[in-house]
Amino acid sequence: MLKAFDADGHVDEWEGTFSDEYLEPAFREQRPVVVDADLQGTYFTWNIPGRGLWRVGSSPSSKGGVNSQENIRLAEWRGTLESGEFRSAAARSELLDVENTEIQVNYPTLFLYHPTTLDIPLNQALTRAYNNWISDISNQEPDRYKWVTVVDVHDPKEAAKEIFRTKEMGSVGIMVHGMYGTRTIDDDFFAPLWSAAQEAQLPIAVHPGRASLDVYNANPNYGAAQFHLSVLLGFRHIMASGVLDRYPGVNVGFLETGCSWVDFAVEQVDLIVHDTKFRAELGATRAEHDALIAKGLPKLTPEEYIKSGRVFIGFEVDEEMLPYVIQRWGEDCWLYASDIPHGHRIVNAPQQFELRKDISEVAKRKLLIDNTASFYGLPVPAAQ
Repeated sequence: MLKAFDADGHVDEWEGTFSDEYLEPAFREQRPVVVDADLQGTYFTWNIPGRGLWRVGSSPSSKGGVNSQENIRLAEWRGTLESGEFRSAAARSELLDVENTEIQVNYPTLFLYHPTTLDIPLNQALTRAYNNWISDISNQEPDRYKWVTVVDVHDPKEAAKEIFRTKEMGSVGIMVHGMYGTRTIDDDFFAPLWSAAQEAQLPIAVHPGRASLDVYNANPNYGAAQFHLSVLLGFRHIMASGVLDRYPGVNVGFLETGCSWVDFAVEQVDLIVHDTKFRAELGATRAEHDALIAKGLPKLTPEEYIKSGRVFIGFEVDEEMLPYVIQRWGEDCWLYASDIPHGHRIVNAPQQFELRKDISEVAKRKLLIDNTASFYGLPVPAAQ
C-alpha cells in the first residue's frame, strides 16, 4: 500500500489562530472573533473588523471549543474537531494514519477569499498571524506536515518580505489566486512576488478562491463558479504571458479543479498566442494583442511547459478522464490532493485510487507520491 504525499490539504482557522501567541500586539484589539450565526448553533461565523460577519467554507468550525452542529454532521468527512482545526499535529496524524498519508502540505480555508478584511494593514497582520500559527503547529511534526505561505498582495513588496520570512520558517510554497481585483497574477504589478518566489526557490500554487470583488459584486450569483475560475484564469494568463520565461526558476501548480479542463485551456492559450503572432505579422493587432507583445510572448507552448517539469496540475482520484490525460500530458505533472477536512472530499482517497485498474502501478506512485515531492522540492522517497 502506497503512503500518499498530499499536495493540497487544508486547515480550518480557529480562535487560537489569532491568539496573542501569533497576532502582533498592535492588532490584538481588532482580532477576528467567532460569533453565533444562528440560535441553534448550526454553524458559526467570524466577526472581522473592516469586513463584518464573514465565513469561508468550514471556517470557523467551533466557538469556545464547542463544535458546530454542521461540523458534527460532517464528521465522516472532516474527522475530529481537533484534526480539522489543526489544534495539533498529533490530532491530524490520527486521520492521516487511517488514510495512508505520509506527508501533507496544508493550505488555509478562511484566506481562500481575499482580502479577509478591507482594512489592509489588518489584513496583512492576519496573514502573518496565520503563517506564524501554521508554522508552529506543523513544526510539531516537521517531517510530516508542510505548509504554504499566505500573502496579502495589495503591496507586493511587503508580500515578498513575507515570502522570505516564511521560507526561513519552513514554508514550501506560495498560495495565490489567478486574479486579484482587475489584475491577473501575471501582471507586472506582482513582479516582486514572482522575484521573491524565484530567489526563495518556492513554487507558486494557483488555488481556487475568490479575490476579485469587482467581478463578484457584478455577478454575486456566480460566487461558486468564480472559485474555480481563479485557476482557469491563472493558467490562461501565466501560460500566455511569458512570465515563466522571466522567472525560469519558478514552478507553478494549478490546484483543486480536476483534470478535465486542461485540453480546453491549452487550446485556448495556443489560439491566443498564435492569433497574436499572426496579427503582428499583418500589422493588425488590437490593444489586447499589444499588451501580450509588450510583456513578451511565451517562448514555449503550454504543452512544452507542462512536459518540461515546471507545470503541475491537480486531479481527483475518481475522474474518468484521468487515464486519458496521463497518456496525453504524461505522468509527471499530476498532483494528488485530499482536501481534508472539507466536507466534499473523497474519504480514503489514496486507497480508492490504488484500486483503479485503468492506471498503471508506475503512474499511481508518481501521482500519489513523486509529483508532490517534485513540485514542492521535497525528497523523493525510495520505492515502497
